Amino acid sequence: MAQGPSLIFDKSSLESLNLDEAVLMDNFYMSTITPLFFVECLADLEKTIRSKSTPEQLVGSLADRTPESQSYPNVHHTTILKAELSRQFDLGKVYGRVMLAGGAPVQLGDKKGFVFRQSPEAEALERWTKREFLEIERNIAKEWRLSLNRVDFDAMVKGVMGELGHWRTPKTLADAKQIADTVIDYMDPEWLLRFGLNLLGVPEVADWVIEDWTNRRRPPLRDHVPYFIFMLTINIFFCLVLPTQLLRNVKASHHVDLAYLYYLPFCSVFTSKDNFHAQIVPLFLGPMQTFVNGIDFKPRRRNLWAKASVRDGCRRGTSGAFCRWNQQGRMPRSSLAVSAARRVRTSVR
Repeated sequence: MAQGPSLIFDKSSLESLNLDEAVLMDNFYMSTITPLFFVECLADLEKTIRSKSTPEQLVGSLADRTPESQSYPNVHHTTILKAELSRQFDLGKVYGRVMLAGGAPVQLGDKKGFVFRQSPEAEALERWTKREFLEIERNIAKEWRLSLNRVDFDAMVKGVMGELGHWRTPKTLADAKQIADTVIDYMDPEWLLRFGLNLLGVPEVADWVIEDWTNRRRPPLRDHVPYFIFMLTINIFFCLVLPTQLLRNVKASHHVDLAYLYYLPFCSVFTSKDNFHAQIVPLFLGPMQTFVNGIDFKPRRRNLWAKASVRDGCRRGTSGAFCRWNQQGRMPRSSLAVSAARRVRTSVR
């Protein structure tokens, strides 16, 4: 049975963990694996590196450390947005938990439930943990790097601010978040729907969405389409901040870092070593959510490791997973833990 709070991590956090620490993270957290994590890591397959290791070896090292026994692939944010707009998704029912794909309603007699068949996201995660980088993944990596080269922040800001009109320059990042919220709450709702759907890349559904909203007597958009509003607020915030010096050294890759924020409703804890995330993520978290800087996340793992070792009576340097295996006479739950346990047994001999 799954245990622990739901966690989203990015590539920078996983890179800072060794294999034993990754096993421990898999034990204490339910990991929400975002599609962006795969793309971010697979992009390294097309990266020129100054190292004796090959790109495949470096990406494979990340795959080895990726949580497996308590990891769940989240649906792509565009799919979730379209589901909400078509009234097939309610953010309030899944907030703080992973959004899984592949669920189909079933009924047997008077009993009802859902059957979850393996989704494309789950298949990709399984291949990832086995280091099976198919051609489709390599093509995704190539396209991701090409798309970064096409990012034009100046054009994006000009287009968005041209539609929104003149707003004062924010003095802090928190001030920019407040201005973005003000834009959401005080602009004409019907105009905001059309503007937001166009900005988020789904202009073709605007007429149906507005008709549905009108038929429901025009409820507040924050109640009617909360995930749409969440995504739109992130984009408006970013466009308000970019012309200022509140965020320094903005790079094309920050466009992907920003998209990580779309998945914040599907976790309890978000961790990253990226300074961009450290500054922005806390502004978009709810009262029951936490941001942990990746720099602090590693020492906390060490503390948990020490407590687990004392509790289980393990010798120093062995993993908690190995201790449970050794004492209970059964295999650890994760293949990561299996490899760690085998390595420990070899060293003990």
